[in-house]
Amino acid sequence: MQTSIKRKLLVATFVVYLGAVAAVTIIPTHLSGFKTPPSYHINIVPFGYSFTCYRNAWEKYYDLKKNCLLNTFGNLALFLPLGILLPLTGDRFRTLKPVLLLALCLSVSIETIQFVLRFFGNLRAVDIDDVIINTLGACLGFAFYACFRRLRNRTKTTETRDFIGTPRRANCKCVNN
Repeated sequence: MQTSIKRKLLVATFVVYLGAVAAVTIIPTHLSGFKTPPSYHINIVPFGYSFTCYRNAWEKYYDLKKNCLLNTFGNLALFLPLGILLPLTGDRFRTLKPVLLLALCLSVSIETIQFVLRFFGNLRAVDIDDVIINTLGACLGFAFYACFRRLRNRTKTTETRDFIGTPRRANCKCVNN
């Protein structure tokens, strides 16, 4: 019974998280309550916008630093929970590859929806940098999950899979203080 409650709580948390991602990325900015200026750019050059933003922030427009950092760390933070929650939902996502692929697909889907919505008046930026940084955020979240899992299983001697999915024998012993 306890596992069933934990599972339902995990699924509910995951659904709320996905709803929050949709609210932040897809809902038009004028409906979401965010007061950001409309963005008219479409960037398909990897790190083209990010490097330009940082270069301009350090060379010309010092007030731009906050926006550049917020964009980068915001995209990392947005998908970090995905990398943690996915492995908890099932064995299929206990290795990096499926987490990375799902994060990449989800991020590309969001940018595609943002592009299509531009034709209906939602002027959100479409940026390949967002896809790369979101995916990196999910991988970072997965790294946190993998580290926590290794620490939790440190006292056990069982066959495990490392973070990229290769089977191995773990022979970790606790150090007595």
